[in-house]
Amino acid sequence: MNKIEIRTVTVSEAYTNCYLVKNSETGEGFLVDPGDDEVKLFAHITRMDMKPVAILLTHGHFDHIGAVEALKERYHIPAYAAEAEKETLLDGKRNLTFYHYEQPVKVHADRFLGDGEEFTVAGIPVRFILTPGHTPGSGCYYLEENQLLFSGDTLFCASRGRTDFPGGSEAQIIRSIREKLLTLPDETEVLAGHMGQTTIGDEKIYYAV
Repeated sequence: MNKIEIRTVTVSEAYTNCYLVKNSETGEGFLVDPGDDEVKLFAHITRMDMKPVAILLTHGHFDHIGAVEALKERYHIPAYAAEAEKETLLDGKRNLTFYHYEQPVKVHADRFLGDGEEFTVAGIPVRFILTPGHTPGSGCYYLEENQLLFSGDTLFCASRGRTDFPGGSEAQIIRSIREKLLTLPDETEVLAGHMGQTTIGDEKIYYAV
């Protein structure tokens, strides 16, 4: 199992959790959902002495993508996202930047992921789990060896993501949670896009699993 260091940095007006994940053995790492405030993120990356090698996006809403292009340019690193999220990333109204920023933002992902796709980033094995509902291409990143799940806005502590935005579906998000996330081991720690941490075992009580 890789020894990793995780730092949570709160960004955006929506109090989004951006996660900095560092492989303690190599010093390389990645960011999950850099919502905005690239200067703040630069500072935390420097303090961690982390060399970023990728950005992992759980979905394309404004509060999760605002600093992506600045980070890509500064560190010359790729951004990963679901293939099904491409339209949201490129459409200012679907990603809500049209309503929150002076200028709509387009994010160009460099690698698109399919459901269940496994890859290694910063020397850390990751599996992408497509969990539509909050958006059509919402997804989670599962680090099985470390028993961690970055759940974005699909699963929160005692809650779940909104489904009243473009492309959202309450039926889909519940199906995604029940069929794809709550089947993971109970001890899996859930690091959500907002609010505090939880575990898969704790969340089962809310979905009659």
